Amino acid sequence: MNLCYSKNFMDKMMFRFVYDVQAKAFEKSTRLNSDEHWLDIGENGVSKYYSRWKNDYWHINDSLKAIGGDFNSIQRVVREKGIESSQFNYYIYKNYPSQRHQTVDYYSIELFQYQEPMGQDWELAEGDTTILNHPCHKAVCNYHGRTWTAYYATDIPISDGPWKLCGLPGLILRAYDHDGAFIINCIGIHQEVGGEITMRDAKKRKMKPEQAHKLIELIDSDPDAYMESQGHKSTTYDEKGRPMKMPQMPKRAYYESYSSGDKK
Repeated sequence: MNLCYSKNFMDKMMFRFVYDVQAKAFEKSTRLNSDEHWLDIGENGVSKYYSRWKNDYWHINDSLKAIGGDFNSIQRVVREKGIESSQFNYYIYKNYPSQRHQTVDYYSIELFQYQEPMGQDWELAEGDTTILNHPCHKAVCNYHGRTWTAYYATDIPISDGPWKLCGLPGLILRAYDHDGAFIINCIGIHQEVGGEITMRDAKKRKMKPEQAHKLIELIDSDPDAYMESQGHKSTTYDEKGRPMKMPQMPKRAYYESYSSGDKK
């Protein structure tokens, strides 16, 4: 099946860095879920960071819906192609729409989009190591409620890295937060890969990052309340057709917080 979907060109791709990601789904969980994330770097400095598996899912979803496919047909193709599940809903476009700014698409019940400045305030630390035969230096930062340690390779002079992490004099090949919720390791480096960096052409609800994350947390904790807040009456019924209250969901593990004490 030849799958295609609508997308907007952003840059020609020069490099792809592949990361193995181990991440908690919930704050109190002891289990780490595996994912594969890609960082694509363009020749004009635009980069795109996303989950390979989530991207494959949306590719199939959009392509089949464009030709009248329903939920069952989408799930069938997802299974046939061996698409693994992913909890990573970000698409992060650095140096877009301008240098030192990033655009974030976050997929939930709705597609939220926001823009913000790039970068963190890093402090260099002792503890050099070698990753994929690249000598790496250590740095630490506090960013949006989490403390991160990163290892960056100065012989790869690209000031970028996984997720929103960037701003060091070399590519970040390893990063983890100090609560043990997210562990990210580069496992592959591909040069001159060709292709394009694109952005999915879809209806997006644009807002400030603080507003987006407030809605994301409401959706994750109480989707019925979110639907009602948007003017949609949402009622869940039990097997006997009686209205019921959805159980409270455990607190998700988020990469970041935009509450007043966590925004720096």
